[in-house]
Parts: sequence; C-alpha cells; structure tokens
Amino acid sequence: MLRSVINQYNRKILLISSLTLIMLILFTSLSVYSVMQRQIEAIATSGLEVALENTVKHIQKQIMHSVTNTRAISTRIFLTQSLEKFYSDHSQKEGIEGIAQSIERILSTYFSGIEIYDIDDQLILSAGNLSKHRKLAVELNTGSGINTILFWNHDFIVRNSIQLVNEYGKPIGRVITEERMPNLTRIFTEATLIGNTSDFLLCAPVKGNNHEMDCFLRNFDDNQLKRIQRIMNNQPLPVHFALEGQTGVKFTKDYRQIEVVAAHSPVVYDLGAVLKINKDELNNYSTDQIRTIIFYLILILFFGIAIISWLTLPLIQKLINQKESYLNERLKENTCLQKIRSYLALDQSTEDTCKNILKFLLPVFEFQEMAVAKIKLEDKQYFTPKYQENLSNCISSAIISNGQQCGLLQVAYIRNFPSTLTYQQNLVDTIAHDLGRWYEGKEAEKRIIEMATHDALTGLPNRYLLRDRIEQVLVHDTRLQKQMAVLFIDLDHFKTINDSLGHEMGDLLLKAVANRLKSCVRNEDTVARQGGDEFIVVLNSIAESLDAAKVSQKILDSLALPFYIHNNELHIDGSIGIAVFPDDGVNAETLLKNSDNAMYHAKKNGRNNYQFFTDELNKSAYERHILGLDLRYALERNELLLYYQPVMDMPNHNLYGVEALLRWRHPEQKLITPDKFINLAEETGLIIPIGEWVIRTVCMQIKAWQDQGFYVPRVAINLSARQFRDKDLIKNISRILSETGVKAKYIALEITESMLIDNIEKVVETLNRLDAMGLHISIDDFGTGYSSLSYLKQFPIHTLKIDRSFVRDLVTDKNDRTIVAAIIAMAHSLEMEVIAEGIEIEEQLNFLVTQKCNHYQGYYFSKPVTVSEIELMLMNSVAQSNKIRAIGSAK
Repeated sequence: MLRSVINQYNRKILLISSLTLIMLILFTSLSVYSVMQRQIEAIATSGLEVALENTVKHIQKQIMHSVTNTRAISTRIFLTQSLEKFYSDHSQKEGIEGIAQSIERILSTYFSGIEIYDIDDQLILSAGNLSKHRKLAVELNTGSGINTILFWNHDFIVRNSIQLVNEYGKPIGRVITEERMPNLTRIFTEATLIGNTSDFLLCAPVKGNNHEMDCFLRNFDDNQLKRIQRIMNNQPLPVHFALEGQTGVKFTKDYRQIEVVAAHSPVVYDLGAVLKINKDELNNYSTDQIRTIIFYLILILFFGIAIISWLTLPLIQKLINQKESYLNERLKENTCLQKIRSYLALDQSTEDTCKNILKFLLPVFEFQEMAVAKIKLEDKQYFTPKYQENLSNCISSAIISNGQQCGLLQVAYIRNFPSTLTYQQNLVDTIAHDLGRWYEGKEAEKRIIEMATHDALTGLPNRYLLRDRIEQVLVHDTRLQKQMAVLFIDLDHFKTINDSLGHEMGDLLLKAVANRLKSCVRNEDTVARQGGDEFIVVLNSIAESLDAAKVSQKILDSLALPFYIHNNELHIDGSIGIAVFPDDGVNAETLLKNSDNAMYHAKKNGRNNYQFFTDELNKSAYERHILGLDLRYALERNELLLYYQPVMDMPNHNLYGVEALLRWRHPEQKLITPDKFINLAEETGLIIPIGEWVIRTVCMQIKAWQDQGFYVPRVAINLSARQFRDKDLIKNISRILSETGVKAKYIALEITESMLIDNIEKVVETLNRLDAMGLHISIDDFGTGYSSLSYLKQFPIHTLKIDRSFVRDLVTDKNDRTIVAAIIAMAHSLEMEVIAEGIEIEEQLNFLVTQKCNHYQGYYFSKPVTVSEIELMLMNSVAQSNKIRAIGSAK
C-alpha cells in the first residue's frame, strides 16, 4: 500500500517538476530580455561615472598641487630676502647666490623648471627645463594674485606666474614655475579608456564668451586644442553641463553629432571634463550578452529535465526511508529530552547549558545537516554553526521564567523544508519549558548569592566579597611582583545630610557617590561599600604609590562637584586613607586596618584630603585602642580625680571661684590631661558616665567644704558636646543636687560656642531649664568658635570666658588687644561678666584690669592644684593673696 502511494507520488513529482522547470525558464528568458538592457545601461553609466570621478581627482590633485606650491614659493622668507639683497649694490652677489640656493631646493622637490624676474620683468635666474613654445594653451581661473595656464607641448604642463612681495607688501619681482602633468598626459595618450569608442575631453570656457569653449581632444599623433560651440542644434553638449558645475550622465549627441553615453563633471579652476562612449557599442554589447544568456537558458532547460528524471528514483526512495523512520524519529526525541533533563540537573553555567541543549537537539531533526538553532536568554544569544538571522523556515518557543518571557528557543532549516519542522514543535515547546524552569532556579540562586555578597543599596560588593577580592588581587600582584593599594574613604559630615534631609535623601546620595567612585577607577579595580558612609577602593597592579595618590585626588575632585538629587543641590567631601601592598600589609585584614587608621589621620588633618599609612599612625592607633580599653575601667578602679584652678578678683586678689579640671591617674602613664582622653570618651560614649561622675564629685566636695566651715566659691564644670545633648542631662543634674544637698548657685556650667549652633530650639530649651534651676551658664573659649551676637542675646548666658589664645599675645599684638577690649565692652553692654583665662605675666593682668575685666584666671595666680592645696585658699578668704602667690611659686 505504501509503495503504491509512493509510485503515484513519483509520477506526479516528475510531471509537476518538468512543467515547473519549463515555465520557470521561459519566464526567466522574458525577464532577462526586458531587464538586461536597463541593467547594462546602468552598469555602463556607473562605470563611466566612477572612471571619470577617478580621472578628475587625479587632474585636480596635480593642478592644485602645482598652484599651491607656487603660492608657497612666494611666501618663502629666504627667497624674498635674497631678492631684496639683489637690489643692493653691496650685497647683489649674495642675493643671487641665495636665489640660486632657493631655486635648487625648490626644483629638487616640486617643479620641472623655474624663472625669477626682477621688478622690471627682467630675468634674473632660470633653472630646470622650461618650455619655449606653448601651443594648445588655456588659461585657468586660479583667482587673483596668480596666473596659471595649462598647455600641451608633447605632454601637459602647468605654468604658474606669481608676484613676489617683501614683508611690507611691496612688489620686488616675479616667479614663474612649470610642472609636468604625467597623469593627465597618460589619460590623453592611452589607446583606450573604456570600450573601443571611448573618448575624453578636457575643456575651459572662453573668457567673455558664454557660447564657446576650448577643448583638448585626444589624438594619437598629437593632442589637439579645438574651439567648440557649447550648444549645438539647441541642445547643450555634455561638457556644457560640466562647465556649469554639474555632475552626471547624459544620453545625447556629442560635438560630432554622434549618439553617446557621456559622463560629465566639473574640474578645478573652471575646467570641465567628459568621458563618453558611443551608444551603438553599448547596444551591441547588450545584444551579444542577451543571445548568450538565452542559449545557456535553453541548454539548462534540457539539462534540468534530464536531471529531474534522473533524481526521481532517489527522491522516492528517500520518501520511503522517511516514512519507515517515523517511529525512530519519535524515539530520538524522547532520548534527546532525557539527555537534556539530565544535563539540566547538573550545576553548570548558563553558557555551557545552552550549548549542550543545542548539541543534543539538532540530531533529532530529519535534516540535521541543514538544521540550525539559537537560544536567546536575557541579553545573550547562543548559536549553532551556520546559523543565520531572519530564516523564514523556522519554529520557536518562548522561554518563560517567573511568569515572564526571558528568552526564545528557535530551530530552523537553512533550506526550505517546511513540512518537516512542525513535527518537532511539541519537542521544542517542552525543552523551552524545562529551560525556563531551570533558569528560574538559577536566577533565584544568583539573587541569593548577590544578596550575600553585595550591598543592597548601592549594588557594590560588600565587606565579605571585598575581602575575597583583596586576597585575589594579593595573589595576582605577588606573582607579578606588582604593588596594589587599598583606599579607605569616609564621607565628611554625611550625618548632617541624613538629619536635615532624611535617610531617603541620604540613600540616594550614597548611590550617586558609588557611581562617582566607579567612574574614577579602572574596570579591573574594585569599589565596595564597607558600611554606613564608608567605601573601599582596591587598586590592582599599580606601578608606584604615587598612582594611588593620583586616584585619591581624582576621587576628591569628583566628590567636590555638586550632586543634584530631587531638585536639591548637595555637597559632600571625603577623607581618604591609603595603605599600599606590600609596604603597609600583606593580607586583607592588615591593609583594611591600616587604611582605616590613615583615614582617621586625614580627618584630623582637616578632612577632604588623603593620607598614606605610616608606622607612627599604627603605633598611635594601637596606643589609642589600649587607652580606650583602660578608660572603660577608669571609673571602676577609681583612677579619675579632679584638680581645681582658682578664679580671682582684682585688685585685692580675692578668690571669686574655682574651675574643676579632670585628670586621669593612669597606672602606667601616670597623670593624663583631658586633651588626651576626652575625645576618646566622646567617641566611645563614656563621656556620659564620666561627666556625671564629675558633677557628683564636685557637689560632694562642695558639701564637704561647707561641713568644714570653709568659704565655698562657685565651682565651674566643663560640659562636653555629647553630654550637653544628652536627653537625661537636666534630670541627672537635678538628681545629683538633690542627693548631695548642694544648691545650684554654687555650680557654673561651661559650654563652648560650637554647642550652640546645632538645633537652636533644643539648645534654647536646655539652657532655659538650666537657668531656671539656678545654675550659672558660662561660654568657654569665647571668640574661637562661631561667635554670634544673636545667640548672646537669645540665650541665658551669664559669663563669657576669653580664650587664652587672645590673652597670650596681649603685650605684643595690637589686634589681640583690640579683640579683647571689644569682647569686654560688648559683654558689659549685655550685662554679662567676663573671665580672662591664661594670664601668665603681670603686663597681661594690668591691661585686663584697665579694660575692667571682671575676673582673672591663669598660671600667674596658680596652676590647677589638688583638693588639699585648694583648701588652703578656702580657710581664710581675707588673706588669700599671699597664700595663692606662695602656692604659685612652689609650683
């Protein structure tokens, strides 16, 4: 039954194929006949245009080269200077020699001949080969200042004449040059250009006559120059269009009134060129071609019929084999699907997986040698060999991941077998579905890894991935004996952005900073976010430490530019610490630690700068770390104590008050002053319990003095910025005063100017509540911070303390005297008292007394002393002066 059906197919295929081939060849013959003529004309015209274009370029290049070089000669300083010397009797010989040298150099480079004339047009010097007879010449329109003619004398020659002037523009002579045009000569002397009837004309318009032109005609004996009408029989010649500046091809008659195909184009300096061929030659060529093609088409017809008959039996046999192998094809599909699913179960890369799917897929198809396939997944594509885009004979299936199309699986034949591909559509759909499920899991795994190794806000590597990157770079640069650097970047005053504009704006700024940092480094370098407002840059394979400094400065310059976010202009700076491998560390942990130390050094040096790590910084950081650990136990070990420095009244040297000054009796470093550990206490938060201890200790001491019957003055206590901002400050002071039984009037709280500018409303509230309790408020170090009259009027301030930096140079510095006098006068006008601190000599004291300063403090009276020593001053408030001076002398 199957073979009977196939025999019917055999007869039908043979009949249909033969008829189709006959019809196809007949149609092709008619089409060729109608199209060939136009195609040959198009090819001929295109060839003429290209040939003319190249010829015109050669002509223009040679003529313009000659004119340009002649103009250049006229500007030669040495030539004009030599010509001027020629006119001088005492240097005429030197001038002629200079002219000769110039001509010799010019002839060796540009021209075939040259002549120099004086201002009276008398020949001075001639060199080279100049033509004596200039026949067949046309004048070129080269503009003012230069006269150029093109003439024939056995070959084409361009002759230029230009006036020579001196540096003042005065004429001093004339130069004539000649240059041979070998390319142009060759065009006019070659046997043929294109075809047997081709011809070439080069024409120039006749001056003052728009109806005629002078043309060079090709003549194998000698070239002719002929004057021709531009318009014949009311029809413009092709060269007329060239002289009018037009380019193109015309089917028309030439000056001989012969039908031609002519390409025309303008040439430089009003010349026009025409390349033409007789139309009869073109028609004869197309007729010959058509006859040849028709002969071969008829030959192909008979040969094709024979081939179709001969191929019928193999084709039928192939159909039998296809039918018999149908079940085998289905089995191959199942085998392919199992292989692909087994491979998808392996943990392989996307590229390897897609390539192996394509490898397993193609053998399933009936014509596997003609089958090609492509997998497009996200932004990448994977092809089999011989794949081409836009194949019409194809099947495809979308790859779906998480409910959205993420790719496409496409299979096609590079030849037209449309009936066979549709059988594999179900297989392609199944594979695309399985691939989508696999890719969905792969992307989920990738997102998990991304979340674990990258910063969620900026997308930069986080600290865990950063350490791995550093270790990889260390291995690489150690092998190549290269240096690398770690840059620790901390944004300056970033907290101000968060506090003023909100964390959302701060996050956007961090993203923008991350992009700026990435733009400052190479692709092989790493930019990571350490956390908060800290970033790390790893510079791979640098030549020297200076490279790290250059990148750091580039980063600082980039950060200095404003950031525009949501119509806000933001400004941020950075402090950068640099650690270089191998000098500053050989592992990731050491390099990060040392670059961190260098960054803190940059902050101490005014911020917005970079600093390299040094051994001294490491030692200082270690000592600072150990000191911080010891400070945590200082209160428990009872290592803190208070010293007291008196504040005096004049002129009787009466004790007005004392200032409590904190000291740390370290078990190893002995007595440590506050400037060594107060900032550390601020950073660690220990300043809050230490500050509370100071207030409680002062109150207990006041109570003890009162119980002993001593005269108790007001005791000043310094508040730190963090302590002043503590929300429990008022409550703690009130509780301590209540528990010790000390009245608030005995306590003075000293704050600095910088504490008053942050959150004004909160500052006003805190100061008013302290004032309401009866505490005395003093501004310490007045004049060194953000001095402002507005807060002096707004806040409940009782005393100003003039900073010691103004008092120190009172005797020698007029400006300091003026400032101190102004502060005292201003304070008195605002009904405030003034304390001058840092008094060391009598001259300073005398000046302050004359300015009516209220109270005085400094080494002139006494250094800070212990409780037992200050009690000596409290025993007898009447006779304090001599005792204080005695204590001061003992110190």
